[in-house]
Amino acid sequence: MDARDLIHRLQGRPFKPFRVHLADGTKLDVPQPRMVIVGESRAVLPSRFEHDEQGRRLAQHWRTIALADIIEFTDLHPRSNGKGRRRK
Repeated sequence: MDARDLIHRLQGRPFKPFRVHLADGTKLDVPQPRMVIVGESRAVLPSRFEHDEQGRRLAQHWRTIALADIIEFTDLHPRSNGKGRRRK
C-alpha cells in the first residue's frame, strides 16, 4: 500500500472505523481519522487505548509503521452489548 491508499480510507465519507493489518501479523485499530499521521512512506497510528473517567477511548501509545507493510484494511464493527432486536 502507499500513502494514497491510507489517505483514501481516512477520508471516506462517512468515515468507517477500520483495522490495519501488517505483514508481521500486527493489527492496529483506527477508530478516528484524526488519530493518524500519514507521510510519504510511513504513518503514525495509535497502538494502545485506554478509557478516561467518562468512558471515552483515548490513545495511550503510538506506532510508526512503513506503509509498504500494510497488507489490508478491514472494517471495525461496533461492539454489541449483547442485546439484539427482538423478533416478533
